[in-house]
Amino acid sequence: MPGRIEFTYDAANDIVLAVPKWTIRSEQDCEVWFNEWAAHLSKYGHKVDCVVVLDDFHIDAGIAGEWGEYRAKLNNAYFRYSYRVHADSTVKLFIKTSGVRFNAATGEAATVEDGIAGILDARKKVGR
Repeated sequence: MPGRIEFTYDAANDIVLAVPKWTIRSEQDCEVWFNEWAAHLSKYGHKVDCVVVLDDFHIDAGIAGEWGEYRAKLNNAYFRYSYRVHADSTVKLFIKTSGVRFNAATGEAATVEDGIAGILDARKKVGR
């Protein structure tokens, strides 16, 4: 397998923490990456709030467009509120491009704690 995602669940805050350890190089990688996310997140039966830690996540420039479509599909199908933490500059650019092209979340936080705080604040704003 070209990569994996470590998932944990913060029950106190009802937030999924995900740490993808991937380098996306091909459309097949995109598909496997997406399916790993979908298999885990579909178990919840509803959209989840998620903080994604991207210290060990990379994308080859040649596949950025295709990955952006998969990323948007993932975000729109499985995430309610989400933040990304520690993306390198290339990944940040591809996330923002995907967000603009496909209307997908692009929230960034400096730390996991800041991402959690952002999600809790977003919930307050909608009365949850």
